[in-house]
Amino acid sequence: MRNDCVFFCPIHVRYGELDPQGIVYNGNYTTYVDFALSEFFRSKGYTYKELASEYGSEICHRKNTFEFLSSAFESDILEVGLHFRKLGNKSFTLAFEIYRQGEDDLLVTGESVYVGYDKDNRSSRPITNLMRNMIMPE
Repeated sequence: MRNDCVFFCPIHVRYGELDPQGIVYNGNYTTYVDFALSEFFRSKGYTYKELASEYGSEICHRKNTFEFLSSAFESDILEVGLHFRKLGNKSFTLAFEIYRQGEDDLLVTGESVYVGYDKDNRSSRPITNLMRNMIMPE
């Protein structure tokens, strides 16, 4: 599975991200995946803010699915692996895998669907060519 990933982003689990059971609160995984996607764009030479404001490449979430296989704990260093599963005209599907650093057992897996977004008109729009070329280079 790791071999499918085109990018990995480290995440250091902080105390404030834990639930009363002492494990990472499930809702934080959306933030981890969003951060990893932002870091992917940065690795390609663009901050997300630049993509949105200067290149009209704004996106928003349409859907998230998660499968929780094991738990992460305070001070763990996680590796969020990304690979792009589908690229349509107005959306793309990002698959992700989350591992504890140095381990091969999956903690979390899932998908996020992002849609091109026109914030002025509050409507969907096509994914820009710039973003397309980063996601699925020819």
